Amino acid sequence: MHVLYEKSPREEGHSRRVSQICFAIGEQMGLEHEQKIELAKVGLLHDIGKISIPSEILNKPEPLLPWEWKEIHEHPVNGHRFLSAVVGMAEIADATLAHHERMDGTGYPYGRRGGQIPLMARIVAVADAYDAMISPRPYRHAYSHSQAMQELQRGAGKQFDPRVVQAFCGLVKGIT
Repeated sequence: MHVLYEKSPREEGHSRRVSQICFAIGEQMGLEHEQKIELAKVGLLHDIGKISIPSEILNKPEPLLPWEWKEIHEHPVNGHRFLSAVVGMAEIADATLAHHERMDGTGYPYGRRGGQIPLMARIVAVADAYDAMISPRPYRHAYSHSQAMQELQRGAGKQFDPRVVQAFCGLVKGIT
């Protein structure tokens, strides 16, 4: 992860926030402590596959070109390959592979849908999307909290697991 953080310092804060959000969603959903710990690990490692993406693409200040998006879309597969090589990381590797799949089957890398997507990946998808939306990018301004919440709710059932969005909304409501 340190190699990725050196390539793109923004990734460190993002990964840590996603990890914390994943743990909190797991708590809100009533998951066992061990499951929440695994979720936190997935949140921290979900973008490890970006190590193989050139810094010029990761840190590009303007919108990506189609071929650059193709490179970005490889990061779940690369992350799965890296994590699968580590003993005891199979479940985390599978969640990393599927964190950009969508409930309606239009995600990547394999177009899995609904229950074909591991629960941990569905949780990471919400945490990842929320943090990405509220964080400024070189090519766009950050969304407000309410804009990001509206986007998550709009994507419930299509992009995101509605139960996970509901749990996240309940979590946020409890702290605001």
